[in-house]
Amino acid sequence: MRDEKDLQKLYNECMYFWGFEKQARMVQEECAELILATSHVLRGREAAVENMIEEVADVYLMVNQMIAYFGKDAVMKVVDFKSDRVKDKLEKYKEK
Repeated sequence: MRDEKDLQKLYNECMYFWGFEKQARMVQEECAELILATSHVLRGREAAVENMIEEVADVYLMVNQMIAYFGKDAVMKVVDFKSDRVKDKLEKYKEK
């Protein structure tokens, strides 16, 4: 596994070199590829799981570039809020 500092440096360099607009378009593309890969897994296509793992990794890299761009604190604030909502929702469904 790569060192977190090295990854953060890579994310920042990508955003600086290619810029927000190009990387935002890449986020769209990678998310679309993950959607398609997910459909293939759910339909039982051969080798679909390996492809889905690859697409998850691509989206992971792009999302982390967006986090580097917008700031980790800003993103994590929203992640905390939304994860609390999911936790509450999960607890309600468990009670049923």
